Amino acid sequence: MTRDYWSLSGPFGIFVRASLRVLQFILSIVTIGLYAATLASWPSSALYSRTNFIFALVPAVLSILTCVYHVLATVTHAVWAIWDFALAVLWAALCGVSSALLIGGEDEHEISGSARTRLAAGAWIAGIAMVLYFLHAVHGCAFCCAARKFTRTVDKGDKIALEELPESRSQTAEQRV
Repeated sequence: MTRDYWSLSGPFGIFVRASLRVLQFILSIVTIGLYAATLASWPSSALYSRTNFIFALVPAVLSILTCVYHVLATVTHAVWAIWDFALAVLWAALCGVSSALLIGGEDEHEISGSARTRLAAGAWIAGIAMVLYFLHAVHGCAFCCAARKFTRTVDKGDKIALEELPESRSQTAEQRV
């Protein structure tokens, strides 16, 4: 297994990574659209705050920036698995906040109409994005572990070959004499 980002195939191949990132990007764009539309149509005299809808934009924007960065700078490192896990936690929080608003409302005020529909869709999308980011974090950890194991195996093989090299030279010298 080589560590070249673009030439990897199989479970760590470009198709798996690119498809996960494309899905994450699309879900983030849709989330921004849903919650931004809710914020735009929110009455200024509402009895409850808009902070939950503003929070929805945070994981979506961070996800878009992450996806764009991965297209421009293809870095494979264990730190990205930690970042993907952090984004999975943010998406889980968004899913929980959106679901809590759907079930109980905010301060016992019921959300209704198109805002409720957008909130329900946003909660589902946040749950799906959470699963995708968790899968990407596990995928990144597995890649780093597999790459490290491969590197150690190659290093041991190189050391064995180097240790045997002087003996083989002395044997060929004895055969010549």
